[in-house]
Amino acid sequence: MIALLLAAALSPQDATPNTSGGELMEEQAAFDVLHYGLELEVDPESKSILGSLTMTAQLVEATREIVLQLDPSLQVSRVLGGRIEEGEGELLPLGFQRTGGNIWIGSSAFTDVEGEEFKVVVEYGGVPHEAERPPWEGGFTWSEADGQPWIATSCQGEGADLWWPCKDHPSDKPDSMDLIFTVPEGLVVATNGRRIGSSTLDGKTTSQWRVSTPIANYTVAFNAAPYVELVSSLESVAGDTFPVIFWVLPENKEKGEAFMAEILEHLRFFERFCGPYPFRGDKYGVVETPHLGMEHQSIIAYGNKYRGDPNFDYDWLHHHELAHEWWANLVTARDWADFWIHEGIGTYMQPLYLEERFGREAYQKKMKIDLLRVMNNAPVAPAPPRTSDSIYFSKTGTDAPGGDIYFKGSWICHSLRWLLGDEAFFKVLRRWAYPDPALEKTTDGSAVRFSDTDELLAIAEEASGRKLGWFFEVYLRRGPLPVLAVERDGGTLSLRWEAPDELPFPMPVEVMVGGEARRVPMEGGQATLEVGEAEVEVDPELRVLRDLRR
Repeated sequence: MIALLLAAALSPQDATPNTSGGELMEEQAAFDVLHYGLELEVDPESKSILGSLTMTAQLVEATREIVLQLDPSLQVSRVLGGRIEEGEGELLPLGFQRTGGNIWIGSSAFTDVEGEEFKVVVEYGGVPHEAERPPWEGGFTWSEADGQPWIATSCQGEGADLWWPCKDHPSDKPDSMDLIFTVPEGLVVATNGRRIGSSTLDGKTTSQWRVSTPIANYTVAFNAAPYVELVSSLESVAGDTFPVIFWVLPENKEKGEAFMAEILEHLRFFERFCGPYPFRGDKYGVVETPHLGMEHQSIIAYGNKYRGDPNFDYDWLHHHELAHEWWANLVTARDWADFWIHEGIGTYMQPLYLEERFGREAYQKKMKIDLLRVMNNAPVAPAPPRTSDSIYFSKTGTDAPGGDIYFKGSWICHSLRWLLGDEAFFKVLRRWAYPDPALEKTTDGSAVRFSDTDELLAIAEEASGRKLGWFFEVYLRRGPLPVLAVERDGGTLSLRWEAPDELPFPMPVEVMVGGEARRVPMEGGQATLEVGEAEVEVDPELRVLRDLRR
């Protein structure tokens, strides 16, 4: 996502339907989702939906009931379920209760031995929540284009339960998903995965899509409009070729055709630095939306209106959302507490792109712009668990990192690059995406994984051959930044790090002495060097994230 969600943190038991994650309820921890099948008819005239959600899951432990989530604005008409035996087990009506955004479902199928598989079908419908300020405040967006309906969903902060029943927690992805959408004839649906069929009957068009890899709930998206499909392809660094499709409004067909070249250029950049595009088995898709943007897996929402960036000659919105195909969709934080992995690394990819395309000066300009946005309200990677809204903004406004998961996260990557050097840093970046190089050749979803800050630390240490716990502890687990104390006594320059909680911080510092750049080791967090009468400048290129106000 590309901006802050202004909401309050709530516990899972008290949670409104408009937040995701938090502490996992026992009735949800008891099962692992294997597959979702969503079938939905969308009626633009009444702004209503009617559908069913089929969940196949596996018991982790016996439980009397399970819990799914669904926004209270939508009504549940029936729940079916049962154990999956050899072949297809019989599905019977199940009792259920609704409290707020929770659907409590009871069945003897949930009390069987660990490892048993079961299926639940939820039939539902109604008028879904309408987005007031998408994508920051999500839901359905009902707009018009070319005199016809233009519809999109967005639900990162609130969770997918805003429009379909699911286990609304970031720690559980289905291994695959099937999507069937029915819309009025004349509209074209663009959604996740690969289209496997389409038919028109009685003035309605139904299209079928298959997502062949694990997918996070909030990145499932429905888009419909009188789209024109622009089709291209890209040969991956993995050696295979995958389709690239841009769904544009008819009025923007020529702009879209010109923009396709930049889409392909961005893809090539990410493949060079982060490894193969992860969802080559389905497609890479971009779709014009009536909201700004979102990282929906294999169907990036694009609403930047081809405006580019005010400071640099590139489309920042597409580039940022594309970054999330690696840093959110391939590598997913299992808890919102580690959401900096999505946004911080994704944000850092933009100055890297500017450096490669326009040179080091553009990189430095972008880093300085982002430095002004670092706030230090709270640790970037706070102790879990967190809800989606509480990672952005808390009740008090002081214990959520907010925008720091973007800009401080990016600067942490920048500082790590200085510490390790380019060769080691870019190796770390690649291994963060694909820990095992053999995974880069796969297209079956086996490379998709959950991660957290501790895992990234372990990967960075292995790939670089250096101990980095001190670096992660200060930058990610603490809110305040380290301070670099500088004193000069005649020809002697003294440097000393003052880290929060007096933590060790042996971060090297660049010092310009008489026009000559020196890399000064800071063993024990301090150093002394003789500079004579030379003019001295400490950290002239701002290579290290630190508190510049002290």
